[in-house]
Amino acid sequence: MANLNRRAFTLIELLVVIAIIAILAAILFPVFAQAKGAAKKTACLSNAKQYILANMQYHADYDDMAPPSQTVGSYDANPTNPDQAVGNVVMPYMKNFDILRSPADPAGDSERDADLINPASVSYGKAQHQLNLALKANYGYNVEYFSVMCYDPSAPNAFRAVPQSMGSPAQPASTIYAINSVWDRTSSGSPRGGGNWALDMPCRRYTDGSDSLPASPTGSRWWFGGWNPSNPNAWNVFGGVWPWHTSGQIANTVFADGHAKGLRTSAVSAGCDVQNAWAGQIFDADKYLWDLK
Repeated sequence: MANLNRRAFTLIELLVVIAIIAILAAILFPVFAQAKGAAKKTACLSNAKQYILANMQYHADYDDMAPPSQTVGSYDANPTNPDQAVGNVVMPYMKNFDILRSPADPAGDSERDADLINPASVSYGKAQHQLNLALKANYGYNVEYFSVMCYDPSAPNAFRAVPQSMGSPAQPASTIYAINSVWDRTSSGSPRGGGNWALDMPCRRYTDGSDSLPASPTGSRWWFGGWNPSNPNAWNVFGGVWPWHTSGQIANTVFADGHAKGLRTSAVSAGCDVQNAWAGQIFDADKYLWDLK
């Protein structure tokens, strides 16, 4: 006969096993989350590197000039006068719109189409969707130094982008070309909408009052309102820069010489006294990373 005198778990033993599993889970889940975050940061850095390499191929084909930030300023892909953002302009060198996304940004296609023209409502939907993806790229272009955005009444939509020579930076290895970005924030400060193709630098003038920006051919620039440190939940608290990585501490950055690395927001604004609405002053030009120097 079979021995039916088997010993079952006691309630205390069962509780001890559950407690051990809970402790192990509490230890391992943060490790898994950190590993996942590190993987996203690495994948984002790879995309950033592909982005700058595509731009550098464009420079080589266009007499060492930076690409335009935007072509006609309409945000409309209507084929009669289609607009393009920098991501569209360099797309022949990238071949893949996914390169414009950071894996750390959860925004999907529908969210990247939101606030812009709905591609489902127009016959040129694919072209509009691709323009929207470029406008909401997670790698924001340093437009105010590399492609000056100007108000020009004589141009279509009163807009003109004036690309600069890539030979202009005296220190290309320390001049930001593009950096992780955000489109908007919720009232609680959560990022929404994807990225932003164009960014504001943290400061505009040197301590002697001189302007750090390249000359504008029309004397009137387009800009987004500068950095907004007095409103920590604003989309442009960092001028549109957004630290997607390492628990909101690191923004992946590409430089004019082609290298890429992560920067803390404090490093992004190094060398200048950040204030609201472009009023900040550059006090250490050698540390300031946005100027063509």
